[in-house]
Amino acid sequence: MEIIYAVVVAIIPLFLSLRCILLLRKNPKVSDFMKSIIIAILGGIILVSISVSVHHFMSLETAKSNMSVGVLTSVQLIMSGVVFLVSRVLDKI
Repeated sequence: MEIIYAVVVAIIPLFLSLRCILLLRKNPKVSDFMKSIIIAILGGIILVSISVSVHHFMSLETAKSNMSVGVLTSVQLIMSGVVFLVSRVLDKI
């Protein structure tokens, strides 16, 4: 059950980041420079989300869990919240 929960929590920021990137590509009001900066930040969020999830799963099998599910959840939800706010701003523009 813990693995399913961790996978679901890991997918949320990835989905929101890809949604933001698609919104940026369709929006002609945002300059190309701002698009490149936002896409770079979202790419970083995607990499951090993947690395946090991989670190969590790697520490599960060695039984030396440095990262609990609470820490995984809080990191992923903070990133999801930031990306969600960016997507709401992009929807308004």
